[in-house]
Amino acid sequence: MGTWVYVRGWLEFNGQREEAERIIREGDTQGWAFPEGGWLEAVCYARAVRAGVLDGVLDQVRRIAALPADEDGDRVCGLFLAFHEVEGQSEWQVRDGEVFVGPASPRYDYLWK
Repeated sequence: MGTWVYVRGWLEFNGQREEAERIIREGDTQGWAFPEGGWLEAVCYARAVRAGVLDGVLDQVRRIAALPADEDGDRVCGLFLAFHEVEGQSEWQVRDGEVFVGPASPRYDYLWK
C-alpha cells in the first residue's frame, strides 16, 4: 500500500502569484487552492499524499519560494506542516527564498490525533 503523508499549509505572495500559478500548473495541481477576496494574495495546500509523492510537492514549494522578490524586496513566505505516518511531523518554513525543513513543534500534535 505505502505510507501516507498529510500536508497542510499556505504561501503568501507579494506580486509573485502569476509565476506561482505557472509552477503549480506545470506539476500536480491537486490539493492547491487560491482563496479569493481580501487583501492577501495566497495559495493554500491540503492533501494526503503517498510518501513517494512528497518530494514532488516539496519541489513545487521550493520553486515558488525561490521566485524573485518584488520591488520592495518582499519574497514569498509561508508555512506547511507535514505529518508522515512513520517519521512523524515536520515543518516547512518558507522564507528568504528558501524552504527550511525541520521537526515540527509538539504543540501541533493535536492536528493529527
